[in-house]
Amino acid sequence: MPGHEAVQSIREAARVYERSLDANRRKQLGQYFSGVPLGKLLAHLCLGSGIRTVLDPMAGHGDLLDAVWEAAAERGTTLERIDGIEIDDATAAACRDRLAAILDGSDAPKAKILAADAFDPGTLSALPEPSYDLVITNPPYVRYQRRSGPGGRPDPVRSGLEKVVGDVSIDRSRDIWSKLAQGYSGLADLSVPAWILAGFMVRPGGRLALVVPATWRSRDYADVVRYLLLRCFALETIVADTQPGWFSDALVRTHLIVARRLTDDEAVRRVDEKERWPPTTWLHVSPPAANDSSLVGAAFPGERPEAAFRAWLDEAQMPAPSGIEVSKFDLRQEWLTLRSRIDRSRWYRALEGRCRDLPLFSSGTKSVPSVLPEALRQVLPNGVEPAGLVTLDESGIRVGQGLRTGCNGFFYVTACGDGDSREIPVKASPALEGGVFAVPASAVRPVLHRQSGLSQIGCGKLPSTRVLCLRDWVLPEDARQVDDASAAYVLRGETPPRIMPAGLATYVRYAASATLDRPGASTRIPELSAVRTNVRIPRGTGITPRFWYMLPDLTPRHLPAAFVPRVNQGTPRAEGNTRPPLVIDANFTTFWAIDGSWSPFAIKALLNSTWCRACMEATGTPLGGGALKLEATHLKKMPLPRLTDDARAALHTAGQQLGYDQQAQDIQAQVDHTVLQAMFPQETKETTLRELAAEVTDRTAALCAARQKRGL
Repeated sequence: MPGHEAVQSIREAARVYERSLDANRRKQLGQYFSGVPLGKLLAHLCLGSGIRTVLDPMAGHGDLLDAVWEAAAERGTTLERIDGIEIDDATAAACRDRLAAILDGSDAPKAKILAADAFDPGTLSALPEPSYDLVITNPPYVRYQRRSGPGGRPDPVRSGLEKVVGDVSIDRSRDIWSKLAQGYSGLADLSVPAWILAGFMVRPGGRLALVVPATWRSRDYADVVRYLLLRCFALETIVADTQPGWFSDALVRTHLIVARRLTDDEAVRRVDEKERWPPTTWLHVSPPAANDSSLVGAAFPGERPEAAFRAWLDEAQMPAPSGIEVSKFDLRQEWLTLRSRIDRSRWYRALEGRCRDLPLFSSGTKSVPSVLPEALRQVLPNGVEPAGLVTLDESGIRVGQGLRTGCNGFFYVTACGDGDSREIPVKASPALEGGVFAVPASAVRPVLHRQSGLSQIGCGKLPSTRVLCLRDWVLPEDARQVDDASAAYVLRGETPPRIMPAGLATYVRYAASATLDRPGASTRIPELSAVRTNVRIPRGTGITPRFWYMLPDLTPRHLPAAFVPRVNQGTPRAEGNTRPPLVIDANFTTFWAIDGSWSPFAIKALLNSTWCRACMEATGTPLGGGALKLEATHLKKMPLPRLTDDARAALHTAGQQLGYDQQAQDIQAQVDHTVLQAMFPQETKETTLRELAAEVTDRTAALCAARQKRGL
């Protein structure tokens, strides 16, 4: 291997190349380069005596392969091959040149870097090995909207993955891989099929090592990879970063995962039939553990801190050094939690068949606290077990997301005064030159757009932002279509829209020809993907026309009983809607009842209970900057006690007295008593319930503080 200075020069050249890349191109390819410090930590965790061949199927410019080679030299591991695949020609060339410079010596392994698509079966057949002892990679993150095939054709990634699995695999577990390739969600980002492909390329007994976003355990579409790990692998180690994180430009936190692939005989056994689970270690590595050259350099001083870290981990006897926390990850609990999420998935039923009925939250007398998500079990005191839980969705409270207009710059305007009963003056956004014009009072509704508007609501004021609701108004030039559809309006019992006033019509016409300044885009507003779907062309006598400037009908998720910000710096807190209700923007997660069993005040009080706020804190997704993101799909499954009519009435009374800016302690105590007494019926003493609420509050605050920690 070249000397230290030569290696640093080679790596600096890679950094220079990285900085030269176009930002839009990097986003298109999902390029977040790992860096050698992170790669070395992962490499030391996954290298072992049986590792001879290494592959990175999404190699970038070679950070992980470089790190594996250096870690192998430090551990005295002899490698025979280091191969990689990179879809971008220039980046593949940079990776190839980098490895050629580093693997300089008679004892160096052979290397082959392919500039190709890893999801092409022809690419894999061109590799020197059919499978590898170690597959190490940082799967690219590319949103599903960027991956659809042109002209509505099937996603080429999925079709390529299915062909790879079908054509290449000859082992007994092929059916598992095929069903997972066919069954993962079409809403999944590229990292999910990349994860499946990487796992598929590991030989039985070999290791899979991944750099992944922490959302692999929270996003619904990632459930398939959680199942893959439990079915086809023995999960060995998970390393999580803490605030401020390892990737400064990533929106979410990062995990390192190391898992050993099971033999075919082990993998063909259903997960539900497993009786023994391998031990798994979960580590948090925070900034105090790092120095300038290593993520664990301060915790393990010396020339080879990653090797010392691995040795310490193997011994499993010594106390954890500063900056590192160690815990055991219970795979059985992981399976029970996961199974409650996937039991309706076709791929799950195809692979697991009809299993024993073990719902996440039992409706019978048997308590099932053991299957609460790990983060929730952590906020409960030892020995305290909730009983008879249901999900928020099962309790009759629906969860969704607020209004997404597709173009807030057009649909959102600012009220400039009270106007009169017929018209109100509004100001357009700066993106559309910010002019003031009058609109019919019935054509706008107050909307809560940002969290800054919450303080206005708390003071009894309406936010100044208005949303244009133009379903009853058309441009003069569109009136002919309305007239032609007169029979359809009669048939549907709808009143035809009227002609817009001149000022509003001028604004809409101007917006129709305008483009909003967005990086790399110059699309006119009516052609934006989420705006053009507003258009409805009449077909037959029963369809009335709609135009791009007409938002769809407002639904309960847009006019909810309560809401909570989707991104929170502190522990989330819910707010009740006004009466009449405000329109709530997509920056908020929204809640409403499906029948009359929950009043808006009762919903607000419930969501602000100590237990529900703990659930939000524990199950939300920490972002790279320390904030917490709440997804509706997770909140639907929030575990709650079964509340009686009397309990809901008590929550209604308390909710009427809960203010936004501050909460009276006695009112909060009433809310917590109502919820916790139903959740823990064995705890009937008032003192015990207060102590329980206090402990849950303290542990929730600790979780909040942990995600907000910043490096010194």
